[in-house]
Amino acid sequence: MQKTLSIACAALFLGLTSCSKSFDLDTPLFDKTETQTAASVAYIKTGEFDLAKSIKPLTVTLEGTTISEFTAQERYVYLSKPVDQDVTVTVALATSEASIASFTSTLSTNPGYKVAPEGYAKLSTTTVTIPKGQTKSSSAITISVGDKYAEISTANAATEYYVIPVQVSAVSGSSTVGVSQDYGTYFIPVKKSFQNIGYYTRGPQGTALASTDVTYEVSTAYSSSYGKGNLYDGDASSAWYAQFADSSPWVSGILTSGTKKFTAIHFQGTNGSMNAEQIEIFTTQDGTTWTSQGVLSASYLNQESSATVRFLNPIEAKGVKILGINYSFGYFGIGELTFYAEN
Repeated sequence: MQKTLSIACAALFLGLTSCSKSFDLDTPLFDKTETQTAASVAYIKTGEFDLAKSIKPLTVTLEGTTISEFTAQERYVYLSKPVDQDVTVTVALATSEASIASFTSTLSTNPGYKVAPEGYAKLSTTTVTIPKGQTKSSSAITISVGDKYAEISTANAATEYYVIPVQVSAVSGSSTVGVSQDYGTYFIPVKKSFQNIGYYTRGPQGTALASTDVTYEVSTAYSSSYGKGNLYDGDASSAWYAQFADSSPWVSGILTSGTKKFTAIHFQGTNGSMNAEQIEIFTTQDGTTWTSQGVLSASYLNQESSATVRFLNPIEAKGVKILGINYSFGYFGIGELTFYAEN
């Protein structure tokens, strides 16, 4: 019995040994054709025990004209196998749309990622050394905001998506080292959220627009008694309500002619009637294409009988739309809705 158990244990040990031998956290899943010409390949990964070649999107926010910065990222360069010489690795920031194709192709949905333009980000160094007999560079590369980051990020008053591709562009010091085809580029995605709106505890700034100057539209109406006309009848106790089945309730106001520089929106009669988690506010230049100006919690509207949302940076537009987000069931209504603009 003891002899049988010993043989079984030995077989199990040999099985585990053979399995562990092929498992190496420091070895990237590089294209097998690469190994035919290079005994070892240089690559970038997220961390010591994380082979990922990208991270979750970093988030920055443009509030009015002020942009926040993404957190600087430190990454090391690795070799799949150690070699007998010091290896110098050159890295660079790619700026072609083709350089992010392998990143965007893995997304189930692409919100509109573009390659980060030159100057958006910078590297602390463009060369690192991997000492002989080791598989990790002796120093890290820091990726941080570049000299043109603020200029690029504030140029477009809208939500945007960028990818910073960090490429291993060259290796020297050993003829047996190449660049990993699959892990030679590391991707840092950045989402820029645009927030040009905020609650304002004082009265609306600007001049109230008369209902005759604005065409009001709604997604649905609960009934003829709760139609869009209640939004501008001068009585906050009579309200417009969307249908309960309307999962994305919205209301818009479009100027009957021209554009104006909108400054604020005044809500009345929303207390207890705003059963959505958030509202998103959009503006349009042509009455057809809408640009988000930001997202706010709807809980404040649900608590207050009178509330003002102001545009942090007044915006020239033809119209404004308010959309309920994560609305499940219940009332979504507004008693009075007044738009304000500069004189």
